[in-house]
Amino acid sequence: MKKIVLSLLSLTFLVLVFDSCVRDTDYETPQISCTEPDIDPASMTDIAAVLSNWHTLNQAPNDRNVLEFASVNDDSVYLTGYVVSNDKTGNFYHELFIQDDLTDPHHAIKLAIDQRSLFTRYDMGRKLYVKLNGLGLNKVHGEYVIGEIDGSDIIPIRKHIADKNILRGCTPGDVQAKILNSPNDITDDMIGMYVQFDNMQFDLSEVGKTFVDPADSYDTHRLMKGCVDDSELKLETSTFASFKDVLLPEKAGSVKGIISRNYGDDFYVLRVNNPEAFDFTNDRCDPPVLDCNGTNIGGSTVLFNEDFSAYNYGDTSFPGWTNVNVNGGSTLFKVGSYQGNNFVKCSAYNSGEDPLEVWLITPPINLDNSTGEKLTFKTLTGYNNGQPLTVYVSTDFNGDINAATWLLVDTTMADGPSSGYGNWVDGSADISCLNGNVYIAFRYKGGENGITTTIEIDDVNVSAN
Repeated sequence: MKKIVLSLLSLTFLVLVFDSCVRDTDYETPQISCTEPDIDPASMTDIAAVLSNWHTLNQAPNDRNVLEFASVNDDSVYLTGYVVSNDKTGNFYHELFIQDDLTDPHHAIKLAIDQRSLFTRYDMGRKLYVKLNGLGLNKVHGEYVIGEIDGSDIIPIRKHIADKNILRGCTPGDVQAKILNSPNDITDDMIGMYVQFDNMQFDLSEVGKTFVDPADSYDTHRLMKGCVDDSELKLETSTFASFKDVLLPEKAGSVKGIISRNYGDDFYVLRVNNPEAFDFTNDRCDPPVLDCNGTNIGGSTVLFNEDFSAYNYGDTSFPGWTNVNVNGGSTLFKVGSYQGNNFVKCSAYNSGEDPLEVWLITPPINLDNSTGEKLTFKTLTGYNNGQPLTVYVSTDFNGDINAATWLLVDTTMADGPSSGYGNWVDGSADISCLNGNVYIAFRYKGGENGITTTIEIDDVNVSAN
């Protein structure tokens, strides 16, 4: 009986304690008291200021010197910012991105923190006060990172230091993604910023794939394109993300995520907190696709054949062909050679051009006196970091690419490897429903800070009955 009485008394005590923690009119949510950090405004700084100090220290483009903040014993200096990343799905690891405003950010930065499940303490929109004393800033893999100093490196902030140096505001704010018109508008100032792109879709070559390629060890890049200007941006997803096996959304729409750089600091990427970042509910905006559905195609009659064996290494002029850089740059398709075999190739690597768009268009190929026409060609890629090649056909090209009507050719093309060169891959297309003069176009689209894959093309052939 004594035990029962004591238990009842204990229960009564707990009820009283719990009741003292809630509002009189709310018996469901306990109220945890919170006091906003009492920090002298004179000791606060912003992201723009610390980035400016780093750039002052690192004048040359390749400089990577650690900016050391005040020592532990100096007067306290606090950096303020709002959380925009969420590691709940595993797509972010030991990192926290903060920006300088909830709705109209101008700068952002990354905090490297040696902890998991950061979202449980540093949730979206939460204002943070980061005590910089004893920490440092450097540019690591293209991102501006604050962490502990280890010689000339930045390492993640250990938990016991993060607990003391990273103070939280009481109430998380409502983060509004900054809307950008196009991936072409991205600048270095936006690295780490929470943004939104409208009218985007995954490239046709990505449709039907999952967020992560099972063959990748760390990250997978999936190509997205803008419907308005055909701009490109890669989605980067960690192989440890909980949604790695989810299929990519097939339609078009808006996406919200954080601007970053790939590990090699070669190009901008977008990283999302979760799959709900995509609102792809609109119809796709792909160009019209050639769809002939012919039978008995590709006979013994050769209407056109080009193996580039008649040209010299480095040649860019081929009689009857159009080889044009639409942005006025100097990079063109040019003849390459390997083990006695000639081909044409193009790459944005070290081109100094961003974006780079080059069209290589065949002479007119007349289809009036034949049937069952079939296009075949071969492609090979090297140091592949994305698919730069698209194949089109036109029956009204007159020298002006923009004035012509182009139909996309859905065909197989080489893809990979990321290091070295792959093997030749056969591509083909049924063009038997076309008449008159037909032009085959190979378009390379990339950029020195984007897709730099080397593409090689050979044995362009049209055969018929």
